[in-house]
Amino acid sequence: MRFLASPRVVAVLFAGAVMSACADDAILAPSPPRATADAALAAEHGAPVASRLASVRWNDLARAAVTEDRVDPPMASRFYALLSVAQRRAVDAVDAGTRARGGGRRPELVHAAVVAASAEMLSYLFPARAAAFRETERGDLAALASPRADGSELAAVRQLGADAARAVIRTAATDGADAIWAPLIPTGAGKWIFDPAIGYPLRPEWGRVRPWLMTTGSQFRPSPPPAFGSDVYRAALAEVRAISDTRTAEQLRIAIFWSDGAGTVTPPGHWNAIASQLAERYSLDERRSTQMFALLNMALMDAGIGCWDAKYTYWLIRPSQADPLITTPVGLPNFPSYVSGHAAFSGAAATVLGEIFPSARGDLEAMAEQAAMSRLYGGIHYRFDNEQGLALGRRVGALAVARLRGSASGAP
Repeated sequence: MRFLASPRVVAVLFAGAVMSACADDAILAPSPPRATADAALAAEHGAPVASRLASVRWNDLARAAVTEDRVDPPMASRFYALLSVAQRRAVDAVDAGTRARGGGRRPELVHAAVVAASAEMLSYLFPARAAAFRETERGDLAALASPRADGSELAAVRQLGADAARAVIRTAATDGADAIWAPLIPTGAGKWIFDPAIGYPLRPEWGRVRPWLMTTGSQFRPSPPPAFGSDVYRAALAEVRAISDTRTAEQLRIAIFWSDGAGTVTPPGHWNAIASQLAERYSLDERRSTQMFALLNMALMDAGIGCWDAKYTYWLIRPSQADPLITTPVGLPNFPSYVSGHAAFSGAAATVLGEIFPSARGDLEAMAEQAAMSRLYGGIHYRFDNEQGLALGRRVGALAVARLRGSASGAP
């Protein structure tokens, strides 16, 4: 069953976001902040949303934990996916039980199941924070108690949610995310340069992690990048250098806005936060919200898997390694260049969210394009990295859209 958002707030959502000083709008801006002291740049990209939805509230908590624990982007995408799939399966479990009993849908029971699944999953993913998550769970469930949902009923639903999360956890244990890499770094002209002072590259085995939507991490592997030293390559490198030499304040602003480096919600989390705000502004109910998060976060994880497959297939040198005069004001990631992770994540996210919120599709696509370009402005990627990353992400996103159109639940 496909669901589409009401168009009633799209004009406010995106037109207002560009100029508003409201921190809650900052993450949605399809254009970079324009005022020199604009609050959009100062706002945290993962700012939480005061929510009536358990799925939104617990995704906010997940982003906070990712930030505080400095989880890297590929692993963060996995955490978001595991959480949202557990939430969706909890909803499905409640609905199945309701149908079996012949009763009507009761939102408070769905809410309780999502809370329980979320607490179970986040306690597993962040064991040092388990006590805090359990305390939050108790508070959320206590707030639901009423004559229509007594303690025994909530306890039964809580068990459904926890069981749904445990089933996802069992599956996750064999997804390959903990694979050990045997260091083997190719060398030669045009290859990414390993710096022992920084350490080994980030997650070289990630392209082999089991995906949700793709058949394998290599399903959408792009063709090789331009040959190192070729005219096409030299022109691409010269473009990065030219931008580095003449970088404008606006280009730097864009690079910073989308940087999402270490100690942030990460690029997948940035799009997760956008989804949280869209869920609220379009007044999704819990079922549709969990469906949205499951599709989005599965696509984000798969986009990262496909991107990392390409990175460690081609091992392409970074622009600033090929030309040391290129500056990288937002930092240089410790892994190969081709393709851009920011572009892949953004292409997937904009495709999924654009299907769910069609009135916002154009703005979401513009945001994805800008997120990709931010890496060129930051001296981190070639233009072809961004173009191929967006293409890969969009192909992954199309798999999620196909599942949405062809399935009643839209989740695994």
